[in-house]
Amino acid sequence: MLDRLSTTWLRPALSILGLAGLLALSACGGGSGAPNNPYVAPPTPAALTVQPSTLTAYSGVAVTVTITSGVAPFFAFSGNATVLPVAQNVAGNTIVLLPSKVTADTPVIITVQDSAGQTAQVTVNVVASSILNTLTFAPSGTDCETNLCSGQKGTATVVAKAPGGAPLVARPMRFDVVFGPVGIATSNPGTPLVQTLTVATDVTGTATAVIQALTNATTQPAQIRVTDVTSGQEQIANFTVQNNTTGTASPLTIVPAAVTIPGSTTSAACSSGFRIDYYIYGGNPPYTVASTAPGTVNLVNTTVAVSGGFFEVITNGTCIVNPLTFTIVDSAGKQTTATLINQAGTGTPPVPPVPTPIVLTPPSVTDSGCPGKTYTFILTGGTPPYNVTFATSPPLEPSAPPGTKLPAKTVTSNGGTFNVVFPSASMPVTPVVTNFVVTDSGSPQLTLNTGKITCN
Repeated sequence: MLDRLSTTWLRPALSILGLAGLLALSACGGGSGAPNNPYVAPPTPAALTVQPSTLTAYSGVAVTVTITSGVAPFFAFSGNATVLPVAQNVAGNTIVLLPSKVTADTPVIITVQDSAGQTAQVTVNVVASSILNTLTFAPSGTDCETNLCSGQKGTATVVAKAPGGAPLVARPMRFDVVFGPVGIATSNPGTPLVQTLTVATDVTGTATAVIQALTNATTQPAQIRVTDVTSGQEQIANFTVQNNTTGTASPLTIVPAAVTIPGSTTSAACSSGFRIDYYIYGGNPPYTVASTAPGTVNLVNTTVAVSGGFFEVITNGTCIVNPLTFTIVDSAGKQTTATLINQAGTGTPPVPPVPTPIVLTPPSVTDSGCPGKTYTFILTGGTPPYNVTFATSPPLEPSAPPGTKLPAKTVTSNGGTFNVVFPSASMPVTPVVTNFVVTDSGSPQLTLNTGKITCN
């Protein structure tokens, strides 16, 4: 009975105490998710990533590393600032690296950090440079001083060596025209100029390319680049193409530049048939040759295709223009001249001797019984050999056509003889006259036309 009475009064008291505790907790804001004070977790920063994570860099050749994600601004630190210096504060999201000169491959760690404290590493293998000297360019002439004249050629040269200094032989080097009115000369006649050409180094590690400016190009800058195909290392050279077609110091050279043909001491005439070869060097072939007085000489090969080629001048006995000038123009418009003086003779030509006249012995023959006979003649004087031709002859046979001629005869020596033979058959008609003419081999040529055989 007592237990029931004691628990009955405790129940209301416990209920009041529980309600009071609940009100106390509510007043203090206790319990998660209370609408009067919400909790929001901070965002997770983007992971720091860098590309590439490994790369090879050559001494003196700049490379770049790109930060693709992370919290800017970024910072960079080099594990070997002597070999691979780096700016600590990164501008934007690109890190430019310029390796110093090394004699052996050297790995360097670049550490990149973002503003959230995240880090990433890039392994850079710094390799010794193969191109130890800069790319050099030099024009072939001095017309435009250190510039390249329009239409002129120059040479681009680079040397490749191993880290120990030994030349890199047969190393492929690619030459490229970056910009400018130039081309790289080749040995292919179908494509004499190209914009890119790979040349192997020689035994000294040297590679050379011939650079040619376009004909009549305007004055403007030009740039060429050489790339070591094996390593990817590059060098550039800058120069200026200068328009120049009539420079005071033309690179064209003519050998000989001037020729004088002295006149004869035995004649008042000037030379004829005399040949001179003029050789052309330099400039920009092909060359065109012209005479200032056409017709006074014979010009041969007026278009010369290559440097070292020549044109010919043959005199024709005319010397009214002295000196005679030849103008040589190359394909770039540059020109030069060569001269020829063909002097007239100062002497009097000798009087040629009067030739001895031709003598025929006997001078003629008259006979009444010609059939079956042979008549012999002797030739002297003049200039042998002699040629004897017959106008008409006696009939060789009774049925021979009228006007039949004996074949011509040749007498080879002074005092030589020739025969005229009559057939044995009787002649149907008399008299018969056989006429013949003798000519010699002299200059002027002598003629004897009185030879005659009369048969009554």
